[in-house]
Amino acid sequence: MSDKLKPASILIFVALVLLAPSIQDALSKEASKYVNDSESSHQGLPSEWNDNQVICVVFPSDYTHSEYNQGMTMINDDGLVISVNEDYNGTGACVGGFGGYTEGMDFMMDATRTTGGRLAVGYEVGEWGPYVHTIGGLNANLFTGEFDAAYWNLDHNGEISMVGIGDLVMSEGDVLVWSIAIY
Repeated sequence: MSDKLKPASILIFVALVLLAPSIQDALSKEASKYVNDSESSHQGLPSEWNDNQVICVVFPSDYTHSEYNQGMTMINDDGLVISVNEDYNGTGACVGGFGGYTEGMDFMMDATRTTGGRLAVGYEVGEWGPYVHTIGGLNANLFTGEFDAAYWNLDHNGEISMVGIGDLVMSEGDVLVWSIAIY
């Protein structure tokens, strides 16, 4: 009987090794549950971030990020990619799972650092506080086209922020979204 078990065990082991990527993909897709509430600023984000602070960077379709160019990459507060939401409106990355931040600039810098420099932020401090000109290597000041200028726009919980990132007061569950805007 043990002579028959040995070849069967080897066949089962080989089959599992060959199927492991498919099994992992299926489990990953099953584990990725996204908030499906159009009234929520967490719409399209992982449901486990629902009451956490999140920052997203949406790149223009003409200037996609070299790594975050297929849907919206979801990155946990420990820097690990947990999923990619290909149904999200745009491409880029969201970093979430944070809590306890009250100052927008501190949150933004700490959250983007978890990506290992992939979402590095460039800014200048002027008389009105920090002015963000570059995120993830994309400098809005270098955009050209049939418009006067481009800039990184900040949304706070689904609304255009009325203050800059240096004056933004954060609460638990806040979602910040940066995207390029023109005028």
